[in-house]
Amino acid sequence: MNILFLENKLRVDKLGILYLSAVLKSAGHNVNMIEDSVTPAEEYLNENHVDFIMYSVMSGEHPWYFERNRELKREFDFVSVFGGPHFTLFADDVLKDVAIDHVVVGPAESVINQIVNAELPEKVIRGSIPTDVNAILPPDREMLYQYDEFGKSNMKRFIAGRDCPMACSYCFNHSLRKVFKDQKKSFYQRTTPRRMVDEIKEVRDKYGLKTVYFNDDDWVEDHDWVREFCRIYKEEVNLPFCGSVKAKNVTEEIVKIMADASCHFMNVAIESANRQTQILIRRGWQNNDQIAEAVRLFESHGIMVRTQNIIGLPADDPLADALETYEFNIKLSPTDSWAAILQPFYGTDIWKVCRDKGYIDESVDCKKFYEGTPLDIPNKKEIENLHKWWYFAVKYKIPVKFLKIILQQDLTEEVKKQIQDYRWELTAKEIYGLDTEDESGVTMDNADYQVTDMDGDLLNDPDSPWGSSGDGGNLKFPFPPRNNDACASSDEKE
Repeated sequence: MNILFLENKLRVDKLGILYLSAVLKSAGHNVNMIEDSVTPAEEYLNENHVDFIMYSVMSGEHPWYFERNRELKREFDFVSVFGGPHFTLFADDVLKDVAIDHVVVGPAESVINQIVNAELPEKVIRGSIPTDVNAILPPDREMLYQYDEFGKSNMKRFIAGRDCPMACSYCFNHSLRKVFKDQKKSFYQRTTPRRMVDEIKEVRDKYGLKTVYFNDDDWVEDHDWVREFCRIYKEEVNLPFCGSVKAKNVTEEIVKIMADASCHFMNVAIESANRQTQILIRRGWQNNDQIAEAVRLFESHGIMVRTQNIIGLPADDPLADALETYEFNIKLSPTDSWAAILQPFYGTDIWKVCRDKGYIDESVDCKKFYEGTPLDIPNKKEIENLHKWWYFAVKYKIPVKFLKIILQQDLTEEVKKQIQDYRWELTAKEIYGLDTEDESGVTMDNADYQVTDMDGDLLNDPDSPWGSSGDGGNLKFPFPPRNNDACASSDEKE
């Protein structure tokens, strides 16, 4: 069969579709991927016979994919298969869409070939958690790296450990565990250090590599794994690497080992510095002292830190909550600081909190985390403006009293864009040591050099160790109907 993965504009390397491509190719199928914004799907389909078009979809971008699929279905004959994080909570979105043939909810490696072989006729298909991640084929990077923006990028993504054991109320992980609680023994697996290093070496030797980025939710959760990985990695690779950690699992011993193995950069999530809000969003498992100590340890050993924050949370006073988090960031003085605007997707526990407080109803669609808040909350303008000014305010330690005056000023959409573009320019120069002007002196467009996802503003520059970054695209089941709770109660532990 001829199979096409269709993306709109793939700014990051989605590992999920690369794992699926490897499984499909191992069964003898022909697999390709295109970006519709670069190569219109109609153009490709007119020149190539395609049996299946597959889409990996994140919440917020789903309307485009649904409509694009309908357009193509009206003109071409193919089977459509949808998956991706969106369907952890929203698989019911597709039930009435006759243009969608199948939706996979959950990791799809075990079912994707059965779908292609017409062995699973159902519209909504439950995947399964892999019983052994070390038995899974490595991702098919050839499908993505045929495009220079990814293949020649100096930073490439890997994942050592799947799943997250936490139950943050704005995330789908708790719902995913409920869905697959019959397979709970298969959660939280890690690729062996030996296999992980071998995969990195193969990518380095075949495609070129200067920086390794790990997609793991918490790279340091298993200290024994970190020790063994860093020992082998230092001996055989020793390139700069980066990723994300939970502050509660950071120790000085582990930081020293990471620094010695060329760890260069780590994300440390704060989200909110207010203790009551931390409990509200189910992040009471770590506190500000642990966060401050993690940042201190990393930076004292030469590892850069970006703090990650969420503003627009449904606290009693959302702006006061955001400003408390802002002041905590100033005290930490991290290398870089990022703030996202809360998007309480339907079915998450944070959505129910927002609903109960009268901040949202079922008719409201969430936005992208950097666009604005969908909540009807006090000081909405100030919170959205704080998102735009956040990087500069933290960097230059603007006093809260003066910051409040700045936040009251109206910003046009053009000004918001200019602020964000300048933010990326400064990050490129000051954090990553890159020049955003080419040799002719022409300033590069943000899209030419900057990956602007929440995980990492990492850059595409031939002389830098930094490059494309991105989230995995593992497919997730079953959906909660609109009249049912999506998540367990706050005190449920699985």
